[in-house]
Amino acid sequence: MYTAKIIRHRHKFHHYMNDDLKSVTEETHFKIVFSEPAEFDQFREWIKQHDGEYNYNKEESKQEGKFPKVPMFHDEICWCDIMTYYLLHVAQYKFYDTISPYKGEVYIKE
Repeated sequence: MYTAKIIRHRHKFHHYMNDDLKSVTEETHFKIVFSEPAEFDQFREWIKQHDGEYNYNKEESKQEGKFPKVPMFHDEICWCDIMTYYLLHVAQYKFYDTISPYKGEVYIKE
């Protein structure tokens, strides 16, 4: 059995002025992890076939690259959408469980 995980990393940035908190912003980044390394290569190749690029910056814990051009995604596109679509509809994984508290999902393939 193979597993794949989509993991969310939330980064909060606190903006202070003279020790007074002015604003808080949050960015969410996504990482995909496969139990079988060849599956990751296939994911990256699929992204490339659709004119995209997926890189993961380990130092800053965030994904980088360019979204693939996939017909069903038009406006509001996110890496988690791309990853979920790939796992369920291309690689034939099935949803298994969530990583609590809402830090991602686990998918399996027999």
